Amino acid sequence: MTMSVQERNSGSGGKEEESEDESEILEESPCGRWQKRKEQVSQGNVPGIESASLAMDTEEGVEVVWNEVLFPERKVFNALEDTIKAMFENLMQVEHPNIVKFHKYWVDMRDNRARVIFITEYMSSGSLKQFLKKTKKNHKTMNVKTCDVCTMW
Repeated sequence: MTMSVQERNSGSGGKEEESEDESEILEESPCGRWQKRKEQVSQGNVPGIESASLAMDTEEGVEVVWNEVLFPERKVFNALEDTIKAMFENLMQVEHPNIVKFHKYWVDMRDNRARVIFITEYMSSGSLKQFLKKTKKNHKTMNVKTCDVCTMW
């Protein structure tokens, strides 16, 4: 069940039990820093990402996103391995206030399948499109109110 942060924090009764269930740790990173939780994060149809879950950064004490890309066959991954690793190494170097931070990635090989897991910053305000839409509305409202105040003088 996908639940927004607002839904998660509001109300009472069954929500608290649901929230406890969603905070259950499903998996831990090899270094032990990141802990995957049950709660799914909506990524807005990002191609290639099989799943995105909320996770906890145990060093920083903040929520992050645990993303997974699955390769159905190991040989497909092996053919692209160098390119994939180079791409993630480059993404981890990007430092910009308007770009989601890539923290770490690793590869998990099980059952003749490859799974690339990467940890990204969690943007609680939703997608960039949603954020810009909200701030644009707030900016217009602010300008109208400012003009109203100016005309009162």
